[in-house]
Amino acid sequence: MEEESNASRSRKEFERMFTEYYTELVVYVNRYTRDTPSAEDVVQEMFCNLWDKRESLRVHTSARNFLYCSARNAVLNHLTRSRKITVELSDKLSDELLLQEEMDTGRQDKLLYEMIERLPARRRRIFKLCFFSELKYAEVASLLEISVNTVKTQMGRAMAELRGAAGELLLIFVLARK
Repeated sequence: MEEESNASRSRKEFERMFTEYYTELVVYVNRYTRDTPSAEDVVQEMFCNLWDKRESLRVHTSARNFLYCSARNAVLNHLTRSRKITVELSDKLSDELLLQEEMDTGRQDKLLYEMIERLPARRRRIFKLCFFSELKYAEVASLLEISVNTVKTQMGRAMAELRGAAGELLLIFVLARK
């Protein structure tokens, strides 16, 4: 009787986690697959694997961190199986995803804003006008009385500096949330 009750609680807890985290995990995985149906398949397969291994699983972190780590591994396996990435890129992706998981959203935002503030003044102003004010390059050029090519050059340099400091995937993740 007690075993049946434990199994019922286990199933209910699993269903609760699936309901709570499924959508955000699909969004997370979709950032790397860039294909929503594939992302859904990866997450569903991940949950099925977790259910199959539920008796032997030992979670030493929060459920959320465990699920994100599992999703990271599942998307790496999926991308490697589908030969969309090389082993070298897989290692880089794995390292950058680990960095993402270690930082909460607020810290990521703070990090990005700090990096933006470290840009040279002119480049920072151009970046903020293009990105945060959502002005077109021509509009920024007109506003600042500079050429469109100068705006393009400064934006390219700003993006290169931010990618160099934060890693491209971290930057894409934070910017995609805007």
